[in-house]
Amino acid sequence: MNLKKYYIYLLPLVFVACEPEFDDVSFNGGSADFSSVVTVGNSLTAGYQSNALRREKQEVSMAAIIAGQFKQIGGGEFKQPLMDPGVGLGNPGTDNNAEWGLFLKQNCKLKVGPTPFPIATSGQVDQLSPNAWVGSQGPFNNVSVPGAKSFHLLAPGYGDPAGLAVVPPTANPYYVRFADQTNNQETVIAAAMRNNPTFFTLWIGNNDVLGYATTGGDEGNDAITNQAQFTQVYQLILNTLTSNGAKGVVANIPDITTIPFFTTVKWNALELTQSQADDLNSGFAAYNQGVQGNLAANLITQAEADRRTISFKAGANGFVIFDNTLALLRDASGNQMPGTQMRQIKSNELLTLRTPQDEIRCEGYGSVDTRDPNPAKWAPNPITENHVLDEDEIQAIQTAVDGFNATIKSEASSRGLAFFDANARMRELSNGITINGISFNADYITGGAFSLDGVHPNTRGYAILANDFIKAINATYGANIPQVDVADYPTYEILQ
Repeated sequence: MNLKKYYIYLLPLVFVACEPEFDDVSFNGGSADFSSVVTVGNSLTAGYQSNALRREKQEVSMAAIIAGQFKQIGGGEFKQPLMDPGVGLGNPGTDNNAEWGLFLKQNCKLKVGPTPFPIATSGQVDQLSPNAWVGSQGPFNNVSVPGAKSFHLLAPGYGDPAGLAVVPPTANPYYVRFADQTNNQETVIAAAMRNNPTFFTLWIGNNDVLGYATTGGDEGNDAITNQAQFTQVYQLILNTLTSNGAKGVVANIPDITTIPFFTTVKWNALELTQSQADDLNSGFAAYNQGVQGNLAANLITQAEADRRTISFKAGANGFVIFDNTLALLRDASGNQMPGTQMRQIKSNELLTLRTPQDEIRCEGYGSVDTRDPNPAKWAPNPITENHVLDEDEIQAIQTAVDGFNATIKSEASSRGLAFFDANARMRELSNGITINGISFNADYITGGAFSLDGVHPNTRGYAILANDFIKAINATYGANIPQVDVADYPTYEILQ
């Protein structure tokens, strides 16, 4: 049977209603001045979607949506470092120059379903090519840099193209694109200040934990930013942005473990019949005997033996995962037994969206390798740690997010800045929200708010966030800036 590829476009719903009367409404900026606005941040404010930055998404970035509303009350020009039409730049280091698509295909179980995967964009950016640079067209009002952590905004050389060729890179290709190449050491914040801003939006800190999380925690070699460093850097950023008397709005960091990237592949999605459970239990019999042997030899405790014992039943089961915090089991001669750092995942642990779901369905990934037709040759096939967030890693993420958010709220309060609680909003979205009769939640694809990478919002999701920022500005500065109708913005483009 030939597999077919599909282009699927979900267009915005069209609603017909009576036109509201605005004769008595007076839109205004209150005590804030929006004549020169800058947006400072990362991918969330750059317009990044489905693992790529593209012009058509920059033009409806959250920052651009907000700036469009500012113009209705006399706001100034808002210039972005737009990509060329049809060109995309993907996430540096992973799926380079790619965006995420969905491929509807038949798997080994003879079922057709969506499989997320990276695909090349229609046009690609040569990160080292001067032809891609647009710095001479600046200064830009949107200086958001996908991938930037808090301290990157103050890092000299972050826009120096020479820094892309070293290992590890000291520059970011997204900033290299629009940095002033007559001054390769200009920081992102300095680039923002060239606009002499009267108002700013700042949303930074997500990447200070996100890289650690998406690569499976400790296994990714992408450390969580130190709390003291984050606080010092955040204060310095705000000191600079407010140095000329500018007002602004800041946002905190959502609990990233609630986004679709971490909630789509369920921990207990291993559905088995009793016969299948019996087969898998037979496959792990030797391993479980080794666990009991090590317990009898007092090499492990009863608690560890219980943790490491693998057992399957009819119905939903937790996957088997590697866990490098476990010691290797030893045989009767005292020799270490390779491949024995295994256990079943716990209900409070997470699998990433990049966990190969075809391998789960077709190759026994997360249980035993079933590719050989002879069950006697089946061997344990645990999910590797780069696809898993264990409970200790999740706790480290939550501790960091709580600490960073305390800093952000404190600094906003002490400076009289508007504050948007993105963390609380994400919790609301996880439970489901309704806006103008449209329902949203944090489910992958069907939730209506996230793009295909499971991390970044789609255009409609960015419109929701734009309204949230506007509400915070209105409340703090006595303004009456109009909000957008989220139904005017599309949801998904599913490409292959």
